[in-house]
Amino acid sequence: MRRMPAEWERQSAVLMAMPHEESDWYPYLEEARENFIQIIEEITKRERCLLLVDDWKLYEERLGHLSNLIPLELLTNDTWARDFGPIGIEENGKKRLLDFGFNGWGLKFASFLDNQANRALARKGIYQVPLETKNLILEGGSIESNGAGLILTNTQCLLEANRNPEYSKEKIESILTQELGAKKVLWCHHGYLAGDDTDSHIDTLARFVGENRIVYLKCEDESDEHYKELKQMEEELKELRGVDGEPLELIPLPFTKAIYYDGERLPASYANFLFVNGAVLLPIYGDEKDQEAIRTMKRACPNHEIVPIDCRVLIRQHGSLHCVSMQLVEGMV
Repeated sequence: MRRMPAEWERQSAVLMAMPHEESDWYPYLEEARENFIQIIEEITKRERCLLLVDDWKLYEERLGHLSNLIPLELLTNDTWARDFGPIGIEENGKKRLLDFGFNGWGLKFASFLDNQANRALARKGIYQVPLETKNLILEGGSIESNGAGLILTNTQCLLEANRNPEYSKEKIESILTQELGAKKVLWCHHGYLAGDDTDSHIDTLARFVGENRIVYLKCEDESDEHYKELKQMEEELKELRGVDGEPLELIPLPFTKAIYYDGERLPASYANFLFVNGAVLLPIYGDEKDQEAIRTMKRACPNHEIVPIDCRVLIRQHGSLHCVSMQLVEGMV
């Protein structure tokens, strides 16, 4: 039996890639690096962090004391490890890593280095399980697993024309079933965030926090541009059924007020959190809804510590905390 483990299962490490001078972070590079360091410090309190850097000497003084940090000099185009990192599966008790293709969210941005990162790490002997390269463009942020056969995704991203134009929805569902062990693929057709380059990754909109529990973004302001789409997504989520045919438990997350940088609305989302061992790292944005989001996540994940991290710098590049991280479950590193 094959399955894609849930994110809250025991992890051995989280993969991240540090912003560098050749990336789009350059105009506020030090601010960005500080934001990454805050995340890294929280991860390494609980498990290892595999950190891809352009030059370790630049970070050794600031990060060298972290015993759970494993720095690896490997050049990347950017920092979005969620989307170029490997996707772990388990089959009959044995774990493997799948290396799906990454093409810069449908050829929007250069990604040739990012797309080679997993194979480079495998050659370095970092992964302790086999890495298999797959002939499908698939980003980690575009799928959610409950660890028990449900895969949650959406058509806006997986059917976007520049990813896998030769594949129908039925073909992609067949691949997800075969490669990830999905017993059932749950599709949404609505939901988006202004400023999002990913074509509505599901990890910015709706997330599993239990086998039959989903948290999702809910916009209460009817004058907000997101209200209609998120309301339609909510109605779709209500219609979804688990493997057993029963409805899923839905917990709404609040929606921030509009946040702008350089005249552009940014895709701030409380759904872009990261599970680590014993905790949830929750992005916050200096918004009046931050405390409500913390309370909601405490209710949704009662067995985890909720650790808020200010991610206002991260969203300047149209992603947040989950986007810059990829968990590797126990035994994979």
